[in-house]
This record gives sequence, C-alpha cells and structure tokens, in this order.
Amino acid sequence: MPPRTATKKTAAKKVATKNPSPPPTARLIPPKDGATVRMYRTGHGDCFLLAFRGKKVSTPVYVLIDCGYKPGSPDFINTKIKEITANIRAATGGHIDIAVITHEHQDHVNGITEANYTGITIGKTWLAWTEDPSDDLANDLRKKFKDKLLGLLAARNRLAAAGDDKAVEKIDSFLAFELGGDDTVSFNAATAEGLLKAAGESMNKKSMKVFKDLSKDVRYIRPHEKILTVPGTKDVRVFALGPPRDPDAIADLNPTEDEGFHPLTLGAASAGNYFAVAAAGEGVQPPFAKRFCITQPEAMTDSMYGGYFTQVYGDDTTPPSIALGIPQPGPNEVEGNAVWRRIDKDWLHSADQLALAMNSQTNNASLVLAFELGKRGKVLLFAADAQRGNWVSWSKKDWTDGNKKVTAKDLLSRTVLYKVGHHGSHNATLNGKAQDAHANLSWMAEGDYAGEFTAMITAVRAWAETQNGWDHPLKAIKDALLKKACGRVFQTDTSLTDMEKFKNSPAADWTAFKSRAREDRIYFDYDITE
Repeated sequence: MPPRTATKKTAAKKVATKNPSPPPTARLIPPKDGATVRMYRTGHGDCFLLAFRGKKVSTPVYVLIDCGYKPGSPDFINTKIKEITANIRAATGGHIDIAVITHEHQDHVNGITEANYTGITIGKTWLAWTEDPSDDLANDLRKKFKDKLLGLLAARNRLAAAGDDKAVEKIDSFLAFELGGDDTVSFNAATAEGLLKAAGESMNKKSMKVFKDLSKDVRYIRPHEKILTVPGTKDVRVFALGPPRDPDAIADLNPTEDEGFHPLTLGAASAGNYFAVAAAGEGVQPPFAKRFCITQPEAMTDSMYGGYFTQVYGDDTTPPSIALGIPQPGPNEVEGNAVWRRIDKDWLHSADQLALAMNSQTNNASLVLAFELGKRGKVLLFAADAQRGNWVSWSKKDWTDGNKKVTAKDLLSRTVLYKVGHHGSHNATLNGKAQDAHANLSWMAEGDYAGEFTAMITAVRAWAETQNGWDHPLKAIKDALLKKACGRVFQTDTSLTDMEKFKNSPAADWTAFKSRAREDRIYFDYDITE
C-alpha cells in the first residue's frame, strides 16, 4: 500500500512524557499477589506483556500477547518496533514463558522477526486451533481462505490492468493485512501471488513461525476445552473463549439491531454472491454459472451471433459507433459498441467488499483469552479482534471446575481489565444488557469489580483517519467505555496525564487507579492485585 502523507503528525506530541524511561536493562516486576500489564505503544497494533508473580518472588512469569503494528502508524507517536522488542528482551530477562499469537493479521505479528527476537527464548507458544495442521476443520478453512485470496489477487490484477488505481489501492490495503510485512512503500501483488501459489508462506506466516521455532512447546488452543494454567505461577488460570469451532459463527461478523453502538453496519453477505466463482481461486470469471454464459471472445466469434455481439456490444478496443446494419439512431436510440452495455469489469468492484469480509473473518478467528488471578478472582480479558460470531459463542459452553461450572458470564462479571477488540472498531465490542443471552459490554465488571474496571484501546486516531475513513476508535464505543470505566481508558496515542476522572465517580477509585498506572514513551504499565 502506498504511503500516506502524515498531515497530523503533531499527534505525536500528545504522547510525549516527562517521566524518564526506566534503565534499558530493567526487569518488569509485578506486584505481590498480582500482575502487571504492559501495553506497548507499537502504533496501530497489539503488543502486550503480562508479568505474573511466580511461585518464587525472584522469578516472575511472562506472557507476551502479539507483537505488530500497521506500517506508518508508529510515525504518528514517535516509536519504533526495534526499541519495543529490545524492551521486551530486557523486561523478561530474555525469556518469555508463553507467547500468544491471537490471529494471522499484520498488525498483530509483523513485529515478530528473527532479528527483533534475537536473544529471546520462549517456553510455550499458543495459537488458535485454526492454525493446527492436524485439525481437519482448520485445514479446510485455510484452503478455502487461500483460494479466496488467489481469486482476490486475480481481480486486483485485472482492475490494475484497467487503470482503476483507487480500487486497487483499497484491495491492496486489505491484502496487506492478510499477507503481512512492514513495507510502507507498496504492496507487491506479484510476490504475494507467488508466495500463495508456491509454499503459501506469507509474511504473516513467517512471523508466526519465528515464535514456533523459538518455542519448546507449540499448542493449538480450543475454546471451552479445559481450564489452562500458566506454569510457574501460583494460581493464574486461563479460559479460552474463542474462536468458535463453527464456520458459520466465524462468518457472523456484524452486530445486529441493538448490539451495535451506532446505526451503521457494513453488510458483507452480498460480496459472496457477486464474487462466488472468482473466490474459488481459479482465476477471475464472470459472476454467473458457466452454463448461463459464454466468454467475450467466444461471443464475438460465434458463427450465428458473433456479428450481432460485435456490432451492438463491441469491446474495449473499439470506440462507440453506429452499428453496421442497424438503422441510424433516432432520439431514443444509442450508438453501437456502447460502453454502458458491457459489464466486463464492473462486477470486479465487489472485490473490495469481499476483501473486507475476508479480513473480518480472520479477525473473528481470534484467540480470546481470559486470565483469572486466583481461583474465582479478578479477570483480565484479551479479546484480540473478535467480532460478533466469536462473542456470541462464548456462552455456548461452560468449563468444568471440579464439581462446579464456570460460565462466560461469570468470567466477564469479574473482568477488571478489557483489551478492547479491534482498536475500538464498530463490530468488535457488542452492546447489550446484563440480562442478554450472549456476551456484551454490560456483562463486564459487575458489583465490587465495577470500581476497578479499566479498558485499553490500541489505536492511533490521527493515523486511522488517513486510512479510507477508518473510525478507530468509534466514538460511541469509547464513550461507553469511558462511562463504564469512569475515565479509566488507556489509548495508544493518549498520555496518562490527559486521562480524566468522570464527574460524580468515587475519588478513591481514581486515586487507586492513578497509583497503579505508569507511563513511558513506548508503553503503559498497569498493576492489578488479587
């Protein structure tokens, strides 16, 4: 994707802090009987380091969740991925106990390179079941997705040949999400097609492989299967809520009716109707069953009707003219070879809608984890970029905990930290009521937990505004979060000093929050105690 001129780089000044950075060799030490969440300011992307108190006070346990950014976005906040990965190395002493990759998107993995993670070892790597090479359903989903990518690339190339630069630019930005890398100059479609048709090793796949190679133990996590533990901690447990093992749920992308925080929804279902054959992966064909159509070359050379098609419809190489053998046009007639009669490329413009749907389905395949600090204790919810079908699936099953059950509603009711889904996008946090049948924001932080509820949004607003109207974070969602958290909402591009307590909210809660929060140019730290 071509670089966009940064017209709002003054936003970088907003994140400047007078607080000196810790020494570069400083370890991240969590509070006693608690955890510290370090939210790295990679740009418009996710990278979190969780530090838990180990069984031995001198040996914290570290969990890293994702490491990526959208190219160009760090420029708006004056950070670089290399200094962030250097900090990860220093903060962990060079060893990450568990590395989590939530899903295969550029802004979650492109900071993961061999160079950036030199000198770091990894105990375990966790990925979603959708990446499991031994899972038949996962393999089927990946094959279909790869076929769609090839179809999308073919459509992109035809639009490029037709000179439709605007449409090509939109598709390239979507393809960059799926294929990855950190190139801020251009998207190389030819290279991408070669990778997909050969080994299928996109830049995103290569980034994920770095963690797999560094790890001694690669695990593919399935939702509701069992309660996981963080080895080395006394009592930290992990509940996997998503992604659902249901292709229909993964394809369920947008909030409906009162589930959304605004009336606008982006329909994606029609994209498949007009792009069905192209998405099959064998080049780009018209959006009709083959038995109902013939190709343009076949039509023009048909022994019976070729003359008619040539005279009336023509082709791109022939300018509009008076069709031979047809009377001179009157006031209600048009010339032959009329461009408007042809739909050779018009249908290709649904390609960007297909790309949007594909990106959303990758988001909806996010690994969603709830970290519980002590049995029946506080919960830290990392929802990655999960969308509607993922959220709705959380309450479909429960976890067995001895002779008791743990439900998704119970976990969310004890949630005191919410990593906001998909940079605060319209379709990644569900609205609703506490009595609703499926998860939504109202389920979170009930009772005694409400006074501590805090949210973290990984968004650089000024950069997002340069990206074809991305509304990250959506104002309605951020307003709802600010209200629920009484102002305790971190955002990548916003200094801690600019966060304000809501009127009429308890002063003691705000004072306690400020005592647990710290800011550095490249990260925020936030402490949670059991």
